[in-house]
Amino acid sequence: MSAAISQPAPMGPGRWSPPVTRPRLRVVVRAEEAAAITELGLATLRRLKAGDPAAPGWRVIARLVRPLDTVNAGLDSPPTPHRRRAMLDVVAWLLTRCAQSDAGSYWDWTAHDWEPLLGRSVAEFRAGAPAWVGD
Repeated sequence: MSAAISQPAPMGPGRWSPPVTRPRLRVVVRAEEAAAITELGLATLRRLKAGDPAAPGWRVIARLVRPLDTVNAGLDSPPTPHRRRAMLDVVAWLLTRCAQSDAGSYWDWTAHDWEPLLGRSVAEFRAGAPAWVGD
């Protein structure tokens, strides 16, 4: 016996659409998370040697950090020390942006919000990123 499998209607060339349509996720950064990000400070957020990897603030912001670390771990690029440093800096930068009152959580950012942060090229990324973010 064979059963027909329902396939979604094809989109235009080069277009992808998720198989399930969901309402847009809106996740806010809680006040205690914003405070923890600020209290951790850049050295700890960047996970530098001078930072405190056991600081209690990490537990407070775990739900924000975990997805970013998961994405970094899944990227197809060489696991060099330079790349690791740069990706940790990007995570720290995104967290500091989330802590800003008008930024909200990266889960709620649109392509319009992401593009000025990350740019479309290395040059655009460097132009928009703080000087402390690795290249």
